[in-house]
Amino acid sequence: MQFHTGFGDPNLDLRTANSLHLRSIFEDATLRRAPIVLLHAGYPFTREGGYLAAVYPKAYLDLGLALAYLSCAGMRFAACSVGSLVPISKIMFSTYAHLIPQTFYLGARCGREVIPEVLSGAVADGDL
Repeated sequence: MQFHTGFGDPNLDLRTANSLHLRSIFEDATLRRAPIVLLHAGYPFTREGGYLAAVYPKAYLDLGLALAYLSCAGMRFAACSVGSLVPISKIMFSTYAHLIPQTFYLGARCGREVIPEVLSGAVADGDL
């Protein structure tokens, strides 16, 4: 299952977009074996989404949208927040591209710039 988390559409009430509100789904015995992907890194609730992906075996966190629509500093923050908590095997990336062809390029370019930078930092720190 995939859940859109964090910011996105203008009609969204961000007060209710924190992925921690999904905790009962992760603890539901009937859904425990279903992989669940939290889309958009839950931005600005990135750490909360990271916590869920770190604690629940079938939870994954996607970096799409947070990378392509934030400033460079914002993209680094989101990727570092996720990378500092979430096992690397549970981090996903998407471009969140749709309709406009340039968004596919922009999302891929941003991901190719920020993700290696963050991973290099983790290697330099001895975390990876």
